[in-house]
Amino acid sequence: MTVLQRPETTTGDEDAAPGRRPTTGLTLGRVLDLTIAAVAGGVCVLLGLVAVALPLVVAWVADERSTASFWQTMGASVDVWALAHRAGVTTADADIVFAPLLLTAVPVLVCWWAGTHVVMNRVELQARIPSIGGWRSAWHALGGPDAAAFVLGYVVAGLLLAHTASFGLAPVRLPSLVPGAVLVPAVALALVWWGEHRRDEHPTVDAGLRWVSDRTPVLVRRALPAAVEVVVGLTAVSFLIVLGLLLIRGERVLTLYGALDAGLVGTAVLTLVQVAALPNLMLWAMAWLTGSGVTVGTVHVGWSESTAGDLPVLPVLAALPEPGALPPGMWAMALVPLVAGGWLGHRAAGSTSRLSSWWTKAQIGLLGAAVVSLVALLLGWLSTGGLTPGLLGTVGVEPWRFAGLLGLEIAAGALVMITVAHLTGSRGGALRR
Repeated sequence: MTVLQRPETTTGDEDAAPGRRPTTGLTLGRVLDLTIAAVAGGVCVLLGLVAVALPLVVAWVADERSTASFWQTMGASVDVWALAHRAGVTTADADIVFAPLLLTAVPVLVCWWAGTHVVMNRVELQARIPSIGGWRSAWHALGGPDAAAFVLGYVVAGLLLAHTASFGLAPVRLPSLVPGAVLVPAVALALVWWGEHRRDEHPTVDAGLRWVSDRTPVLVRRALPAAVEVVVGLTAVSFLIVLGLLLIRGERVLTLYGALDAGLVGTAVLTLVQVAALPNLMLWAMAWLTGSGVTVGTVHVGWSESTAGDLPVLPVLAALPEPGALPPGMWAMALVPLVAGGWLGHRAAGSTSRLSSWWTKAQIGLLGAAVVSLVALLLGWLSTGGLTPGLLGTVGVEPWRFAGLLGLEIAAGALVMITVAHLTGSRGGALRR
């Protein structure tokens, strides 16, 4: 006699289904794992501080004109570490907010290295690969609890470290540190998972990543690679713009270096600070391409003119145009994001079949433009700072204006290319099966 097997019903997670590994409970071993992950986050804070403090201490020892004590130098190191997370630092004269993005990359790399060991080593100890069916099992397969403990440990240790600066001359505003202290380890862990997605070396994490990928809308999956290519392309163009300005205005930059007379050590430190801010300058150049302009205190550089005003005494800012009208036709710089949008539209058309509707292709292009706009919003916020109160209240870009204009220009270029490709019957690439 044949027995009909009744299909099982689930309530949103298949962890309880027969033959599947249930979600691991909070045993003593798991508590120890989570504690280790949290401690690893705290250790990353200390390693990031050492990376920041080492050049400052070397400069303090080498500079005979320095009047600061060792502990004041260490306090300044904590302030610089906090600034790298876009925290606010309060001095006797003003509140400072400025994150040199190349310096911000240091704690991200430290967290990436530690996150690789925290997440990957945990899953290697699991007895067998779970069958992923629900978000809970996927979360545990990805090492989500350990990742959350790692981020929490980083935030708590960062706040405790920043609190020590409150005893010095320039205390850190602790609430302003929280967003950056969460973002740095979170980005590092995202890079860990992305790297594993590329390598496929840990089957348990792969299972969790496949579950996430299978439930990501197909249009989003097709838009993301093209959006990444657009961001990389715009970054390369922005770097060339900054490099060209520095070469053209190099004589003025060197003249300002000589006028400062900062000495060998002071000049070296000043140069390192400006190199650390190079990604900021690239983002400002990208914002200028979109037409949103760049603001440095009372100076605003747009397509039509550069306004007069006072600038900080930084040699790299000597590369900015002289006050007055700029050459006509600078609005043509908008062609750069429009062409980037055209590439996005080309990739969007190529990711679908020839018989796909125009709207299907347009959705991919619009989603890609939205991703680029969100990245620009985040990086624009990170790259912009200032000193308040005073004339340097804004140094950088207006993030919302920058992201909005860039998104619109990318979307416009993408839709034009998609329309042309659709009307001409061009697939723009290989047919995706």
